[in-house]
Amino acid sequence: MGRIGEVEQGRVRVDFFESVADPAAESMWVPSSTCNHVQLAPETRVYWHNPDTGTWLAGRIRGTKGNGDEYFVRFPNVPYDFPVPEEQLRVRWDRPVRNPVTILTAGGNESPYYRNARLSMLSDLINQRAASASTFSLLSSAVELYPHQLNAVLRVLSDPVRRYLLADEVGLGKTIEAGLVVRQTLIDNPESRIVILAPETLRRQWVRELREKFFIDDFPDAQVRVAAHEQPERWTSYHGCDLVVVDEAHQLVQVSGPDESPYQQLCGLAHSAPSLLLLSATPVTSHYTTHLGLLHLLDPELYRWTDQEAFRYRHQLRARLADSVYGLDSEYTYLLPSSIEELRGLLPAEDRRFAELSEQILELLDENDELREDVDAKELAYRVEALRGHISEAYRLHRRIIRNRRAKVLASQESEESLPYEVLGRQAPEPLLLDSAVLDTAAHEATTTAVLDWRSRIHDALLDSDAGEEEQLPYALVLAVLTSRSGVLADDLLAALRWRIHQDESTAETAGLTPRERELLAAPPVLPVERTVLADLQERLAGAEDTEALNSVIDLMLPVFKRHPRVVVFCGPGALASKLTDCLRSRFQRALFCEHTYRVGAAKMEEELDTWRTFNGKKSRAAVLVADNSAEDGLNLQLADAVIHLRLPWSPNQFEQRMGRVDRYRSADSLHRTGPAGQYWLSRGSGGDESFVGAWGGLLRDGYRIFEESVSTLQDAIAEGLTEVWKNALTNGREGFTADVQRVRAQLTTAREEITKMDMLESIHDTSLGGRDIAELLDSYEQRWRDTQWAVLNYTSNSGGGIGLQRRTRRLNSVERVEFDVFSAQPLIDPRSWRRLRLRVSKEMASGTFNRSAALRSPGTRLFRRGNPLIDELASVVFSDDRGQVAAFRRVDPSLAGPPEPYFGFLYLVEADIEEALEIVGDSTAAQALRRHVDSILPPFTLTVWLSGDSKTPVTDPRLLDWLNLPYDKKRRDQNYNNTRIAELIELFNGWDTYRLAAESAEEAARRRLVDITDIDQRCAEAQHQARQQLAIARAQAEARKAAGRLVGDAESYLTDVGVAEALIEGLSKPVTRVVSASCLVRVGLEKGRA
Repeated sequence: MGRIGEVEQGRVRVDFFESVADPAAESMWVPSSTCNHVQLAPETRVYWHNPDTGTWLAGRIRGTKGNGDEYFVRFPNVPYDFPVPEEQLRVRWDRPVRNPVTILTAGGNESPYYRNARLSMLSDLINQRAASASTFSLLSSAVELYPHQLNAVLRVLSDPVRRYLLADEVGLGKTIEAGLVVRQTLIDNPESRIVILAPETLRRQWVRELREKFFIDDFPDAQVRVAAHEQPERWTSYHGCDLVVVDEAHQLVQVSGPDESPYQQLCGLAHSAPSLLLLSATPVTSHYTTHLGLLHLLDPELYRWTDQEAFRYRHQLRARLADSVYGLDSEYTYLLPSSIEELRGLLPAEDRRFAELSEQILELLDENDELREDVDAKELAYRVEALRGHISEAYRLHRRIIRNRRAKVLASQESEESLPYEVLGRQAPEPLLLDSAVLDTAAHEATTTAVLDWRSRIHDALLDSDAGEEEQLPYALVLAVLTSRSGVLADDLLAALRWRIHQDESTAETAGLTPRERELLAAPPVLPVERTVLADLQERLAGAEDTEALNSVIDLMLPVFKRHPRVVVFCGPGALASKLTDCLRSRFQRALFCEHTYRVGAAKMEEELDTWRTFNGKKSRAAVLVADNSAEDGLNLQLADAVIHLRLPWSPNQFEQRMGRVDRYRSADSLHRTGPAGQYWLSRGSGGDESFVGAWGGLLRDGYRIFEESVSTLQDAIAEGLTEVWKNALTNGREGFTADVQRVRAQLTTAREEITKMDMLESIHDTSLGGRDIAELLDSYEQRWRDTQWAVLNYTSNSGGGIGLQRRTRRLNSVERVEFDVFSAQPLIDPRSWRRLRLRVSKEMASGTFNRSAALRSPGTRLFRRGNPLIDELASVVFSDDRGQVAAFRRVDPSLAGPPEPYFGFLYLVEADIEEALEIVGDSTAAQALRRHVDSILPPFTLTVWLSGDSKTPVTDPRLLDWLNLPYDKKRRDQNYNNTRIAELIELFNGWDTYRLAAESAEEAARRRLVDITDIDQRCAEAQHQARQQLAIARAQAEARKAAGRLVGDAESYLTDVGVAEALIEGLSKPVTRVVSASCLVRVGLEKGRA
């Protein structure tokens, strides 16, 4: 809102009023057709320029007179409403108040109780910003906060170039990290367009979590879409989105070139968006084309498919670098000189930082390459780790890859005081022993015989034909697929055999064959003996009933159902899960059995999963989720108390995906779990087909050790050796699995060593510019959540200077929620601000809690913090509405014997300057990222300065400062300078002009003396010193990276980042300070107080 200052040929000049000291702060010419005359609403704050005296006074509209060209205005120090012509009134624009001193000197002071309420709210808002480094999604999302996730999110959001690969290991919360970035993007721009690509089976889970944890409904003007991997033809409609998130990104980059679908469509989408997040637990040792495919999505200029051979060479060279880094071990001092020499030969000679750090290590060793007697072993370990960290940061494949490993995350908690990141873990499976009731059923016996028969006949046929090893390998993988469909029922095995022999599409769907499995089954030629196996199987199944076999297996599972309240039954791909669910529901009609299968479709799957999750034990003793392979990727099933494996996947990597559903971090809704979920599988113990499947299970347990720890980082090594495993099974039967236990163990041990080496090179080291521990600060804030509650409730209360925003408290789902009335209330804030708040904040947004633990107990409960629309709108009011920004009152001091003593007090907000860094980036939209970056170095803070009104001398006496800083309180006989007392204040200064000059001079003096009388200089110097130390390291790494073109490809971005960081650090020496509150307090003696 502004005022027409001039009219000229169809356009007008609009002047914007800031204060009496700056009545035309900014002007702009606009077409007259775009302007509308505004009727000022009651309670609108106005400033009157008295034409007779030339002075300014602040007041509030009470009503209109006549045809609206005159208003009744109530001035704070006048007992009646005064008629004022419209042309003599001014209204502040909607920007934050630049200098409250001008309000104070215009007589704009109202009850100091308003100041009390506002200052407590203001202080809490700044504390929230300091704790979160201005990353308000961390505060307002209903998720648990863990250090590795917080660091990842802050790294992404503090970077002007927001294109990252989140490559954390399975179960470490990549979805949470992405959700926090999504919400912050929406907070920064409520009209953002965001798309998330996810597998169809995970799409609805994404939607649910975005709504329940990240509250995307808070942004009705935004467009947030969750699209399916399986529909790339629709992705063009999302081109140009502000942020693209790709879940399970590795599934879309398994290509040999850029023109394959859906990778080609993904490139078009990824390259059209300014911000990109790729989520993938891709191992650091993956094939070079996988890395190239992912990096090309992040940066198509640096990582071109046309430079594939150069990238392959660089990728191989890095393996040598990783070997040398691995040799840097402070425990083996005699290896350090040779390892350093190897590294010196690989790294560019220009790497001064490497030379410096390596020399610091070598000087701690004696002539025998042993630790000198006068050196502490901890010092050597520290210096070796510093060298490792330098090499990792300077020569990582791409600087915008964030990779956390489970072992490292869990190990780091030993030294942290914040909430521990607990994973639920794993345990060995207990056997559900098959008895004759199951073994003798026609369906089960048929699968037992068919798989063994197929293996034996194929093996003999290949021997008879003198087939070589290469010819045998494809049949080994056919055996793998058939084995995964055997057990309990024969339908899926029968369908898989029919697909192999007849290529019948319907049978492939029945067996739940993936595209990869169809390729494997169709690869080797069909041998005549296979038709015999199929015919024999069909003959055995003639007249067989599924119910008999299903009921027998159900009887085995009943003790598990009775022992555990929440159970997941994994049936693998095919029709087994659906038929088992039907049988369970028919047999136990009052029990709760939920189905998660492709048969019911994605919408029903999500509904059934929600039913299973929200089970409370009132209507049934247990909740059982029966699932096919649709539940084995991405789902969070951590609530499960027990897991039953009726069939085993043929790939350990798929089994790892299955295990990852329940072996996840322990969140609030799984606090009842005291250990890992119970594991169960079918076992006969000896002989027959079940012994074959049992031997495969034994290899999974004892060779791959999949029930002991996650093998997700080993997926490439597992995939490379899997064909050999099944080839041995084809040749030797169950004994082939048994014989492979030790060989597989040895292979994976070697693979782990290679991964450990590369992890040292690729994993995240600390590169923050002297940044604070954000996790520690947020944890401290969470422990003080009642401070925020008190500040908000006090500011919105009907007394004590609150704005009078009505509220009620009620319990919902055992959580106490506060509900603010944003519809019928009439709070004491500017009408335009209130109108804007009502348009922005819905009833749902105005309901929530201040306690994170409470929000986690009741999904969908919002948190009242910065980032919440209601709190953000109230924050805008706190900074822009001048009510409560100033106060003028007197306070009785019985010890004062002399005349009244006036004091001026100023509250300053101090924050780092980002203008110079913003010029280097050259992108005005980067301001928010840079602000987060610099807030992590120097958090914003406030300083209060009091000066004597007469001498302009700063007050330094601690007792007097404490007395001046006490909040206004009538019980202490504090008295506001209202309309009946204002003359006393003005008389003290001999008139308004002198009063105004005294206040302005006092503020100028306070600003000049800030360094002398506060700790602002010390705070800034400490932050700058720490940041400069890190900057020196970062600069050396950037220069080394530039010289190492054969190892890396993005050196220029490193150098740019160093330049930005240098500008930010320079800004710490001249922080921005602005007044956010001004007061005039007159100290009077006891006699004057009585008067």
